[in-house]
Amino acid sequence: MTVNTTPAPPAPLGMAEHGWPSATELADQIRTGRLASVAVTRRYLDRIEAINPELNAFCRVEAAAALQAAAEVDEAVARGDELPPFAGVPIAIKDLHPVRGWELCSASNAVGNVVMDDDAVAVRALRNAGFVFVGATTSPEFGTVSVTESARHGVTRSPWDVKRSPGGSSGGTAAAVASGMLPLGHGSDGAGSIREPASFCGLVGMKPSRGLVPGDAMFMEGFATEGVLTRTVEDTAALLDVFAAEPGVGWYRHPAQPVPYRQRAAEDPGRLRIAFSTRPAFPTWVDPAAVARGRQAAELVAALGHDVVERDIPGLDQDWFQAHFDIIYATGSAEVEIEDESAVEPLNRTLREAGRRTDSIDYVRAVIELQLAARQMYTLWDDVDILLTPTNPVLAPGEGALWQGQGADPWLPLRRAEETAALTVIANVLGLPAISIPLVEARDGMPLGTQLIGGRNDDGTVLALAGQLERAYPWRHRYPAGVTL
Repeated sequence: MTVNTTPAPPAPLGMAEHGWPSATELADQIRTGRLASVAVTRRYLDRIEAINPELNAFCRVEAAAALQAAAEVDEAVARGDELPPFAGVPIAIKDLHPVRGWELCSASNAVGNVVMDDDAVAVRALRNAGFVFVGATTSPEFGTVSVTESARHGVTRSPWDVKRSPGGSSGGTAAAVASGMLPLGHGSDGAGSIREPASFCGLVGMKPSRGLVPGDAMFMEGFATEGVLTRTVEDTAALLDVFAAEPGVGWYRHPAQPVPYRQRAAEDPGRLRIAFSTRPAFPTWVDPAAVARGRQAAELVAALGHDVVERDIPGLDQDWFQAHFDIIYATGSAEVEIEDESAVEPLNRTLREAGRRTDSIDYVRAVIELQLAARQMYTLWDDVDILLTPTNPVLAPGEGALWQGQGADPWLPLRRAEETAALTVIANVLGLPAISIPLVEARDGMPLGTQLIGGRNDDGTVLALAGQLERAYPWRHRYPAGVTL
């Protein structure tokens, strides 16, 4: 590992003994005047300047605007104004989601540099919470695959091993947070795109229940949602409170919770019944390393007094699932205005063509049949609280591995991405809350997360168990090799 961190700024004073500061810690320090937002923002901008050239996690940096926003927060603190919960804390937005006044290209050479008039609804929630937007993080074109590589922005690399991918599609955010360029970052998840990068980069990443995070619509029939990647369960829970407080505009709204998610993350979950599996819902190869780490995670959970039972996930016919899921997935970039269709990357060009060939009756039938199949799978949670799995069946892939052979079969990269997401996609289809945590320490230098999937609308129990595990088996002290405080 040869990441050059000179001149990497130190963590803010008084927090280094716990690891890099969390967003909630920074927010408290800024609100009380113990830290200035300008100083904090400048530290992260300096770190971005030092580290990003090798990792390529940012495709846009807004240094001047970020420092101006930070200065306004410091002025508000000096006046004694009431502040939103994360005033002055730096964050970046994944480059698939509109930010008011910024150009949006969705990592595609085929998209013009269109300036956005409005924030996406979830981005607006982050702005209303007081975050300082420092820039945009990389993704694959249209967020389609499980690595962060595109013709427009190049290859994003893992701070754990620059020859490997940080995962996708929120890989830019994961690389930035894991290397200390951000305290936390924005992401989105349509088949595992928050949890997979969290898994591969030693972070916490949660796909909330369907409808909890407000969106402009039920994108991909509610399979996709936005969220954050963090280093702590507390940060993840606190951000769910931020999202849940924002008025939604979609047809479906997650039911209100009796207590804040941040409070639930700090509570003892009580004795839970945990189903444990290392076998995806449809057949795919599972690396023995993933099996071993999954079993170690189950042992750690059992050691806390929970009842752990090994159980298979209800099976799905792989060909049937792909035939139905592909119909919906092919519409993922349908709303994107393309200036030059020939400039779209081969996989996405194939998906867009498939989407145009699909009539409305076939689309509706695919949605209905997937929903009916999902209904049968909910029964797994009838007598358990949580399903525990390795987050991914494989370790992080090497650079370029996903694209090999696509000349002969343009669908091949998507099939490989589906294999990587074989343990995460079930939560998207079912709309269930699922979190990846770095419970098991990295072996051979590479992390692989532990996934906890909860029952319907039970984000609180997922967070309570994740928080208990974090307190029992802390991970904040773990850093990628070569990245220093």
